[in-house]
Amino acid sequence: MKKLGLVGNPNCGKSALFNTLTGSDARVGNWPGVTVERKEGIWKKEDFLCIDLPGVYALSPYTPEERVAVQFILEEKPDIILQVVDSTVLERSLFLTTQLLELDIPLVLAFNMMDKAREQGIDIDISKLSKLLEVPIVEISAITGAGQEDMAKCLNMAMEKGRKGETVLQRDKLWQRIEPLLQPFLKRKQGLFLGMRWLEQQEELDWEGEIAAGRYAFSVFYCQQVITQRQKKRDFTEKLDKIFLHPFFGIPIFLLCMAFIFHVTFSLSFLGTGLPSLGVFLKDGATYGIEALRDVVAHFFPQMPYWGRAFLMEGIFGGVGKAVSFLPQILCLFFWLTFLEDSGYMARVAFLLNKPMGELGVSGRAFLPLLTGFGCSVPAMLSVRTLEREDSRRITRLILPFFSCGAKLPLYILLVGLLFPKNGGLVIFSLYVGGILIAFLWAIFFKKKYCKEEAPFIMEMPSYHLPRWNNLSRTLYRRGKEYLTKAATVILGASIIIWLSAHVTPHLHMTLDSSTSILAFLGKGLNPFFIPLGFGGGEDGWKASAAILSGVAAKEAVVSSLGVLGGVEGLFTPISAISFMVFHLLSIPCVAAVSAYWYEEKGWRKLVFALLLWLSTAWITSFFVYQIGSLVFAFFSRL
Repeated sequence: MKKLGLVGNPNCGKSALFNTLTGSDARVGNWPGVTVERKEGIWKKEDFLCIDLPGVYALSPYTPEERVAVQFILEEKPDIILQVVDSTVLERSLFLTTQLLELDIPLVLAFNMMDKAREQGIDIDISKLSKLLEVPIVEISAITGAGQEDMAKCLNMAMEKGRKGETVLQRDKLWQRIEPLLQPFLKRKQGLFLGMRWLEQQEELDWEGEIAAGRYAFSVFYCQQVITQRQKKRDFTEKLDKIFLHPFFGIPIFLLCMAFIFHVTFSLSFLGTGLPSLGVFLKDGATYGIEALRDVVAHFFPQMPYWGRAFLMEGIFGGVGKAVSFLPQILCLFFWLTFLEDSGYMARVAFLLNKPMGELGVSGRAFLPLLTGFGCSVPAMLSVRTLEREDSRRITRLILPFFSCGAKLPLYILLVGLLFPKNGGLVIFSLYVGGILIAFLWAIFFKKKYCKEEAPFIMEMPSYHLPRWNNLSRTLYRRGKEYLTKAATVILGASIIIWLSAHVTPHLHMTLDSSTSILAFLGKGLNPFFIPLGFGGGEDGWKASAAILSGVAAKEAVVSSLGVLGGVEGLFTPISAISFMVFHLLSIPCVAAVSAYWYEEKGWRKLVFALLLWLSTAWITSFFVYQIGSLVFAFFSRL
């Protein structure tokens, strides 16, 4: 099978093209030694193994992404390279092209977003540029898939022809000075590319600056030869940026967008109409379906022994079924977040938050790992490694668990549906915002201890566009598959263990009274720790304590535990429920996230410090929420 490497600047449409070519067959992992994501898949129609390289502006191996790209080219030896070019910023894209031209590997350029370039008054003579660069160029649309057949023909023809690396600097006076220095390399495979890299690393002679200036000069020259700039009207992106990037209204608009998303997902009365929101409607449908399936199973096994029937109804349907019933609502939330990200809006949010995040001691680059933390803390912990400074990496990892991951969401849905049916969206939105505020308060504290001056933050601003349904559905499919896989493994295992421990006494006898079980024994042992927080007291208070304990394995297991133990009716007051959710939000994350933190930080002392930080923050915050909330409630109840 032919190996095709996809290269390009960030946000040029390279990954969209990769998804179009490979469909849902892509495999996602990490490049060896780094946490930069590696995606590969098969373009079945043309028999290509496609590797989606991380977005880079150059092949100078400074960032993890650039090192990965160079490593792939030199070690995995692709049969051909396809550079995806954003036609709206051709000059910048051609800088990378000047480096790819030096490789002894066939090269094809795929010009994406030509329609947007024309809308912006940019006309590009592709045929002329192809002659100047001496490489095939094809016009494509990464989103619609247009131009695939022409691209396939160009790729196959370029492979048949082969290619010997050449540098654009051969036409510059600089070449006369550097050619003698490159002679020892030119007889080797990829010699020109390796020789140019060696020259760029000779700091004492400062060849890097001259070579970069030469490359840029040729990029400008080529653009002058092939681009005709027409006068254009202000485009749609510029008009929207006037609103969304407004220095005063930009952040409030973002908060309003998020509040609306939570309302659409969690409110029982959408916009005050009395009708359930989309998320609640889907969740109710899933609950009805699971209950119907439970009744069908019970009907077909009427003679099942009591303990087997109890295990199936309470342990499996009560635990796993309860957790699975929240999946549609979770997917609804991630649909809107993915929609905002794919539309180009989240890049603007990163820009807006860069300055305030910098003031708080967190790099603007940390926005993407922190945003990932809303999905899952494990990949978020790993992606922090891409930040440049160690102090910023450490602070970001410490505050990341305070960003509520998707696994904590089922508990919020369960409790707000029971105790806050009219204001569920507002309550959950407040929890998310509260976690962010706690995170930034700690960031301010750690800034004085760890932080030094941060490097400037540069981020690509893609044009606004409507996300493709294929990409949205693929993301939702992956999220749903991950959740169901966890439900079939971790949550199922936790539910079985919880059910058994709730029906076995410390003397290893089966019991119908769960208050005498092993789980009750453990929960009651933790009660003194939780009683000041408003839960853990009373006859059934141990159930809340035991549920918190089960969350160590997986945060979704808290809901399955409460389901196995009979639900939450009568277990919480509104104030104690908020305290419980706050503790759940801020406390120690699941064991997988803790392992990821320990793997990245490398040290038991740092791990113990982090565990104590998370646990103490959760306890103190929940304590004040419950105590102050109780006083406020008592005051207003007397009025």
